Amino acid sequence: MKIALIPARSGSEGLKNKNIKKLNGKELIYYSIQNAKILRPDRIIVSTDSIKIKNIALKYGAEVPFLRPKKISNNDSTDLVVFKHFIDWYKEKYDLIPEIIYHLRITTPFRREKNLIKAKEIFLKNNTYSSLRSFQESTKTPYKIWKISKKIASLFIKSKREMHSMGRQFLPKTYYHIGYIDILRTRKTILKNTMTGNKVYPFLPIGIEDYYIDIDNKKDFDIAKKIKFNDKNIY
Repeated sequence: MKIALIPARSGSEGLKNKNIKKLNGKELIYYSIQNAKILRPDRIIVSTDSIKIKNIALKYGAEVPFLRPKKISNNDSTDLVVFKHFIDWYKEKYDLIPEIIYHLRITTPFRREKNLIKAKEIFLKNNTYSSLRSFQESTKTPYKIWKISKKIASLFIKSKREMHSMGRQFLPKTYYHIGYIDILRTRKTILKNTMTGNKVYPFLPIGIEDYYIDIDNKKDFDIAKKIKFNDKNIY
């Protein structure tokens, strides 16, 4: 059983009603539901605490078989808590545990079909991986990041060599996690109380420089409205 799970809580501090705010005439949640259809899962399920979000998700072809409790729909609610709630609900309802979960975040609306299919094919062909996570190469190295406490500066990453004084080209490449697509094997992740497990496939989506956006606030949303895209090159 393969499930596409789209978390969509009602509250948002950075941008009010973010998940259903209209982008190019469609609510933001629409894009992730459309992206999920490309993956051809057995079910596309939206986990939300909101009747309004539920009705919009149903309109676009997703299932909303439950309303998530408010206590795990807060700003500080983690992905793990949300996924564990879903797994517990599914097991109680069907006496089954979904094998694979495609995690699609609403805040990343623009995704190319080729990248989604490639991520899916890579992960399904390599069953030793506990999860797949999307990454982008970092433009700034953490080896030059400092922290300040009680008027004392110290390196965030300590090393015997003074790597903070080395040229960036001599330092290891680093990558940061982006919300393009994540895929999990539930028995190797959620059931072990982790979102990643111990063997993560690093997926680097190709050609995302011109359109990738992770919408967190009004500034991000305004940028998203200016991104030029069409159905053919996004999904």
